[in-house]
Amino acid sequence: MNVALYIARRYLFSSKSKNAVNIITGISVLGVAVGTLALVVVLSVFNGFESLIKSMYHEVNADFVVRSVASKSFGSSSYDLEELKALAPWESIQEVCEEKVLLRFEDQEQIAKLKGVQQWPSDDSLRIEKHIFKGRSFRGNQRQDLAIVGQALAHTLSIPVDQYYMPLRVYVPNVSAKVGSLERPFTEGSWFVSGIYSVQANHDASYVLCSLSSVQDFLGKQQQVTSLEFQAKDANAENLQEALQTYFGSDFEVKNRYQQQAFLYKVLKTEKWAIFFILSFILLIATFTIVASVIMIVLEKRKDISSLWAMGTPEHTIQRIFFYEGLLITFFGGAIGLFFGVVLCLLQQKFGFLKIGAQGSFVINNYPVEVQTTDVLLIMLTVLSLGMLITWIPVRLLKRKFIQGS
Repeated sequence: MNVALYIARRYLFSSKSKNAVNIITGISVLGVAVGTLALVVVLSVFNGFESLIKSMYHEVNADFVVRSVASKSFGSSSYDLEELKALAPWESIQEVCEEKVLLRFEDQEQIAKLKGVQQWPSDDSLRIEKHIFKGRSFRGNQRQDLAIVGQALAHTLSIPVDQYYMPLRVYVPNVSAKVGSLERPFTEGSWFVSGIYSVQANHDASYVLCSLSSVQDFLGKQQQVTSLEFQAKDANAENLQEALQTYFGSDFEVKNRYQQQAFLYKVLKTEKWAIFFILSFILLIATFTIVASVIMIVLEKRKDISSLWAMGTPEHTIQRIFFYEGLLITFFGGAIGLFFGVVLCLLQQKFGFLKIGAQGSFVINNYPVEVQTTDVLLIMLTVLSLGMLITWIPVRLLKRKFIQGS
C-alpha cells in the first residue's frame, strides 16, 4: 500500500480543526472545477462552430479540384472522361467553366462569378440543387439561358424568380477588342433566373450557376474548362489525390477539400489553440489556490510531521504526502469540472437550451456543441500537469521550513 497516498487521502477528507482550512480547500477544488468546466464548454462550442462551418463548405467544395498550373483554362482534350471514371469509384465528376463577370439587373449592378457546370452522371442532381428554396434548377429544361443565383446575390440585385420579361445581363471584358476599334469593349450575355439557393454566405453572395455549354459559348471558349471537380465515394483521400496528380502530371495541380480552403482551416485551428492557451492560463491562476490550501494543511499538521520524522519516516515520504494532497485536490476539482462540463454540453446538444438569437435570424438557432475525446484527454492532462507544477511550490517550502527544521 502507498502510505503517503493513504495519509494524503485521510488529510483531505478528514475534518480540520480550523474551519479556514476547509474553506480554502473547498475554494481550491471549486476553482479547478470551474476552470476545467470552462475549458470543456468553450472548446466544445468552438468544435461545434468548426464542424458547422466545415459542413457548409462541404456542400460547395468538391473533394478534389484539378486546375491548370500554366493557364486559366485548358482544353477537354487534356483528359479522357472515360479514363477518369475508371480511375476510382467517383460519386460525381463535374466539368466547370468559371469567370468573374459584371451582373446587371434593371438599375442594380454587382461583381460576381459565372459558373457553368456539366456533371457526370447527368441523371444525378447537383449538390447545390438540394439548397434551392425558391424556383427550380436550370437543368432538366431544353432552354440554355436559365441560371440559379445565391440568396444574397438575388437580394442585392432584387431579382425575381421564373419571370421571362427581364433577363439578368452579364458582362465580361472583350479580350479581342483593340483600343480605338469599333469593337465593343465588353461581351454581353443574358440569362433568366429560374431558382434561388442558400447554402453558404460567401457562395450565396458570389455565384451564378448555369449550364457549361452556355458559359463556353458566352466566353468563346468551346471545349475549354477552368477546372474539374471530383466527389469521391471512398474516404481514402490521400491515395485518390495521388492518383489524380499522377494522371494529370506536373502541368496541373490537384487540391483536396482542405487545401482549397487552407487559410480558413488554418485560422480555425489557430483560434482553437489560442482559446485553449488563454483558458489554460486562467486555470493556472485558479490552481494557485492549491498552494494556500496545502500550506494551511501543512501548518495544521505540524505535529504529525514531527511525529513521522521522529519515527524515522524518510524525508521524501513526508514530501509525497503533501504532494499527493495537492494532486488529489487537482484531480477531484478537474473530475468534477470535467463531468459537469461534458453533461452540460450533451444536454445542449440534445435539447438546445442556449439560443443564438431570434428564430430564423441565423443559420442555426442553438449554440452548436461537439465534445471530442481528444479534447477531454488534453484538458485532463493539462489540469493534472498544472496541479503537479503548482503543488511542487509548497512541497519545497515544506522541506526547508519543517522537515529540515525538526
